[in-house]
Amino acid sequence: MPRNSVRGDPVDRKLDAILAVLQDLFILEGTKAGIKRDELRRIVALDVHRVSRIMKHVRRAKAEVE
Repeated sequence: MPRNSVRGDPVDRKLDAILAVLQDLFILEGTKAGIKRDELRRIVALDVHRVSRIMKHVRRAKAEVE
């Protein structure tokens, strides 16, 4: 049964937001550790586009530092 995010339980919405942030942080740290995109996608169970979009930020920051 899909959740209605507009009228859903505020605790569920907050937990979903926390989960999204933790997934993003995991992807960032995994990218810095050298884990490949497909491996991260399988671990975090997200689509390739979201993982690639987040990984792009790490690559750009690394390029600016060098």
